[in-house]
Amino acid sequence: MKYSHIIWDWNGTIVDDAALCVEIVNELLLKYDLQQVTLNYYTNNFRFPVKEYYKLIGLPTTSESFKFLSNYFITQYRERFYQCELQKGIFAVIKQFSNLGISQSVLSAASQDDLSKFVSYFSLESYFKLISGVDHILANGKGSIASKHFDFLGIANDDILLVGDTCHDHEIADSLGVSSVLLSSGHNSKELLSEVTSSILNSAFELPDFISS
Repeated sequence: MKYSHIIWDWNGTIVDDAALCVEIVNELLLKYDLQQVTLNYYTNNFRFPVKEYYKLIGLPTTSESFKFLSNYFITQYRERFYQCELQKGIFAVIKQFSNLGISQSVLSAASQDDLSKFVSYFSLESYFKLISGVDHILANGKGSIASKHFDFLGIANDDILLVGDTCHDHEIADSLGVSSVLLSSGHNSKELLSEVTSSILNSAFELPDFISS
């Protein structure tokens, strides 16, 4: 195998939650009498920091407004996340990597408390050496915790693969000096991902071949 450790993103990569995120943000757009967006628009335009995406679709992003948006979003997400399923094939791949002796971890812009609960809900915690989230609900700061996550692993750069679903995940991998591959089944479309990398897979089913080639 080319890698001895996989760093997984969570939202959109392991759990299939893009549609839920669109649903909740559309509720916010309705509150401000703004035009709702489609899932296709979302995957072609979603970006980090989330505040920049909110600004793009017309939502107010002053400090107080963004605080309200963030609180509404996470409150609704916590109530509905159980409606989401894991991405197709992802559990089998995680289990396969574990059986092959490849260690795994999760790095996410979700809050640490929420992330731990979500991972536990899907009974995946035993597969991960480390689960790293941020200390707030603003969906940013992933870059600031990435180096700490990397240092804790104590694994050589060349032995690590970061698996994500957004252009930002590619940026995170570059900042750590590790390889990455992006799945086009999450929060960014293949077209958008292709603007930053050619290492793109259609689904988790393709990962085993990718890391053994």
